[in-house]
Amino acid sequence: MITLKVLDNEGRRAVHTMRTSDKLQALMDAYYAKASDVTYGTGTFMFDGSVRLRGCKTPADLDLNDGDEIEFYETQVGGGRGCA
Repeated sequence: MITLKVLDNEGRRAVHTMRTSDKLQALMDAYYAKASDVTYGTGTFMFDGSVRLRGCKTPADLDLNDGDEIEFYETQVGGGRGCA
């Protein structure tokens, strides 16, 4: 069993304990359940700033360790200037 922490840019923190053979989708679902103001499926989970997590992978697949922190980045829509 390992405990992973999900942190986002709003300061939310979700902690999830799971088997190293469990799919990471369980971690993602737990984060969305805790962050009720975030729409399900609207973000990206990253490890070490460069490894994108996929729900079908396991902590063992990615060599995640107890206490590792996962970053959540909500997808940004819009922004920029339109055509003038």
